[in-house]
Amino acid sequence: MILIRCIKNVYGETGDTALDLLEERLLFKLNNFYMAETDDDGHLLTQDEEGEPHIIADGRDILSKDSWFHEHFVLA
Repeated sequence: MILIRCIKNVYGETGDTALDLLEERLLFKLNNFYMAETDDDGHLLTQDEEGEPHIIADGRDILSKDSWFHEHFVLA
């Protein structure tokens, strides 16, 4: 398990096209901590604020090169 901290709010779709025009779903909150782990394929996974799983990086060994991960999270 890896502890990570969110450094920028991360939003996603609500799942309802009409609502997506009005609001976005907050997946990860700024300054909140999350536990992450690697799956069998080497992806780094964590759960959002509602407990839904998300891939947040291609793998543990390439975190230093994953620009999306570093834009939104840091290792705690």
